[in-house]
Amino acid sequence: MKVVYCGGCNPHIDRSAVAAGLPLDDQDVRAGATVHLSGCPRACASDHRLTGEQDAAPGAAAEAAPRPGRDQVKVVVAGELVDGVPTPEAQLATTITRKLKE
Repeated sequence: MKVVYCGGCNPHIDRSAVAAGLPLDDQDVRAGATVHLSGCPRACASDHRLTGEQDAAPGAAAEAAPRPGRDQVKVVVAGELVDGVPTPEAQLATTITRKLKE
């Protein structure tokens, strides 16, 4: 699993504490999973996208053949949002871990 950080200019959350709670070597997390960890709702770590699904091709069918880089698990954290859903800071690591294992 890879963690991509924002620049940390306006942190609303403790990014280090959230990252420390992530399952870095968990066998249940798909290889190539990425967490984009931004300290505030601007979502700089994910190029201002609030969800990983925004990278999917328009109209792509769920049954489509795997595409390199597109079928990897991607979780976007923007302050107290996980993939655009409000999440209290104390629950961020748990929520991210659950999403990584879905």
